[in-house]
Amino acid sequence: MNGQGDFGYIPDPSIMGKAEAEESDIINAMSCDNGQDGERMRRSHRHTAYQIQELENFYEHNSHPTEDQRYELGQRLNMEAKQVKFWFQNKRTQVKINRERLQNRALIENHDRMLGAQDKLRCAMLRSSCNICGRATNCGDVDYEVQKLMVENNRLKREIDPYSSFLYDPSRVQVSPSEPLPSCSSNPGRNATPQLDLGCGSTSAKKEISKFLDLANTAMKELIVLGEPDCPFWTIDLRSKEVSLVYEKYRGVFNNIIKPPGCVVEASRDTGLVPMTSSTLVKTLMDTGKWVNVFASIVPVSSTHKVIRTGYGGVKSGSLQQIQAEFQVISPLVPKRQVTFLRYCKELKHGLWVVVDVTPAEYPTFLSYGASNRLPSGLIIEDIANGYSKVTWIEQAEYNESHIHQLYQPLIGSGIGLGAKRWFKTLQRYCGSLSTLTSTNLDQISPGLSAKGATELVKLAQRMTLKYYTGITGSSTDKWEIIQVENVAQNMIFMTRKNLNETGEYTGIVLSAATSVWFPVNQQTLFAFLSHPSFRHEWDILTHNTSMEETIRFQKAKGHGNIISLLRIIRNGMLVLQEVWNDASGAVVVYAPVETSSIEPVKRGENSDSVQLLPSGFSILPDGVTDHKGKSKTGGGCLLTLGLQILLSSNPTAELTQDSVQKVEELIGHTIGKIKSALHIQT
Repeated sequence: MNGQGDFGYIPDPSIMGKAEAEESDIINAMSCDNGQDGERMRRSHRHTAYQIQELENFYEHNSHPTEDQRYELGQRLNMEAKQVKFWFQNKRTQVKINRERLQNRALIENHDRMLGAQDKLRCAMLRSSCNICGRATNCGDVDYEVQKLMVENNRLKREIDPYSSFLYDPSRVQVSPSEPLPSCSSNPGRNATPQLDLGCGSTSAKKEISKFLDLANTAMKELIVLGEPDCPFWTIDLRSKEVSLVYEKYRGVFNNIIKPPGCVVEASRDTGLVPMTSSTLVKTLMDTGKWVNVFASIVPVSSTHKVIRTGYGGVKSGSLQQIQAEFQVISPLVPKRQVTFLRYCKELKHGLWVVVDVTPAEYPTFLSYGASNRLPSGLIIEDIANGYSKVTWIEQAEYNESHIHQLYQPLIGSGIGLGAKRWFKTLQRYCGSLSTLTSTNLDQISPGLSAKGATELVKLAQRMTLKYYTGITGSSTDKWEIIQVENVAQNMIFMTRKNLNETGEYTGIVLSAATSVWFPVNQQTLFAFLSHPSFRHEWDILTHNTSMEETIRFQKAKGHGNIISLLRIIRNGMLVLQEVWNDASGAVVVYAPVETSSIEPVKRGENSDSVQLLPSGFSILPDGVTDHKGKSKTGGGCLLTLGLQILLSSNPTAELTQDSVQKVEELIGHTIGKIKSALHIQT
């Protein structure tokens, strides 16, 4: 339902960014000596970015392929079996070297920490004195004259202030052995180590901080293990490349999956490259506002409930926050997850970060509607080259499955609905959009569209899609109110909101209606049909059985089918703003009619905030159904959510009638029926 992309368009996985080529050069350079022979090998055995990516994907799940597997890989990637063998040997060596470097760094840090502790103990010993005679109790190799001066100094202090001996007692200072507690002192040095300030906070607060830090460190270590390419807790389906967690092995080591009655556990992992540096990505994740902006389709609302520890420096290594958030699937049949968790970030070495989320055991209420427990989840981020980072994303959650409609239980349980792939693809799409919008030739995106106009059009499209999301899921921060309607299908939801002279909103009563249904076609087929302008007249009543043409079209994010366009209906000249995207996590087609008088200033670069929008559209997700062996049926069906927003009355005090609601229900049913008819699907 948009005028973008060719019919049946599927992104080509072989089209990779410059960063993959850089990575290829680095890895191949390691496989050769420094002499002329090495130079010849680098020239003759340089792999393509696509080959590297496929080899990396295979290595994540099997670092020691058999001879048959190497031969099969070579045939598929146009490589000799010997080349494949050498690549895996070099990769294992590289991983081993990196692991040893991390271990060495940890040993060095531990050694430095022990030296610091030794110096503190020695200073304490030098200052200590006998409570009876005032003489030094242990002065080590300090000069005898210095000892006498120290004893005399202690005696004079007691004469001046008999209470001075109680002002400092080293035995009262307790620091967590795994992580120092935060300091309340201001302006610490850039490389300073946080220490406990005795004047900062109550004893109970310090104990809570210490407990949270221990939990965060434990979760971080667990996440690092789960992120290892050869982690024994994951298995991979070589055909579908789906990764699943082996809970028996996992529980035997970490023993943190409790599975309360009525609850299930999901786990997933995804890996790839994003055009963003590790430090920038960490800053984004540790800023709640930026985090929600990036993952708007997943996180409708979030707040930092408490900043437990701020860390030092611009990137804030060691920061610890307590966050409350809602996670959503764009469907009225899936309740939003209410989650409270700790978020902790740590720089393991320069350019290598870990950001981990975990819910403390006392937080979740498992039997409540929509409650969820966040097991160690998060990202391992490593700088690659040319502003790119390699990201390994891991998601784990416990939740009550009984609150989810049966149609969506396979999708959520498989780790697709709110799993690592959806988070990671959303991040990739955002980073791709950011890269496009900051390019120097933005004014050449579409004829007649200035760079500032393109920016405002993107801003307007973003507001449109956000309004579409909330019109289906009803975020707690919005003014949507669910209404109960008699004699309607159980898979439908109706909500209303009253607007009164609000910027960018139609004044009056707005009705939002949404439904989710299963289609026996795959995601790509359904997306291609709904997004192609040639088929628009087969389902969209706005077209009045006529065609549409694109007046503006530009790609917002490459490789994800993320396109913004301005369509014009041939018969009546009505303009329709539309945004679509399509990737492995799902697809979206969102559109809204716009007035010509309001969109022309936006094209010239004027502010788009006042443009009124009533978005409608589709969200498409794989159904998550597996075969009898538990493997994903990649050629199966998909789940389609249709959402409409309609201005029922320009009078905010008007009464909502049953007749108007039934007409909207009929419109939704009519649209679904026309789509099925066009795709030759029997009702």
